[in-house]
Amino acid sequence: MKLAAVVRHDTMTEQKSHTTAESSERRRILVIDHDDEIRQSACTQLRLWGFDAIGERDGLSGLARLARSTATDEFSGMLLEMDMPVLGGMAVLQEMKDRHPAIPVIVMARTLHIDKLRNAVRMWAQEYLVKPFDPELLKLKCASVFSERRRRM
Repeated sequence: MKLAAVVRHDTMTEQKSHTTAESSERRRILVIDHDDEIRQSACTQLRLWGFDAIGERDGLSGLARLARSTATDEFSGMLLEMDMPVLGGMAVLQEMKDRHPAIPVIVMARTLHIDKLRNAVRMWAQEYLVKPFDPELLKLKCASVFSERRRRM
């Protein structure tokens, strides 16, 4: 009985250290959307796919979160809603372009704001999604854009 407990403890310790190592390598994605349901859903999906997703409800709090990040917990990407009441998506995108050009951004908006999405991609965004988005399309675009940190010039 004692041997089984030791083996089980060693196995659990090994799994715990493996999980810790995996989580330290997970890419952190900042999701900024004023719609609680969409923000939480996107974060949940990203976590299921192996990302470390952090949600913020507006552009101001999102940029503040980004400013507080350090080299050990820096963000690898951003999902950004374009039509927000507090500091809109274009203003956040401009800040990202000016201050955080190495962090890729996927912008998102409802169909009636498709022109904003196109303009955002022309301006600087890496990719766009029309809401409500298909989870499989979200997965493909996130895997493509956030798979590795792309340095921008």
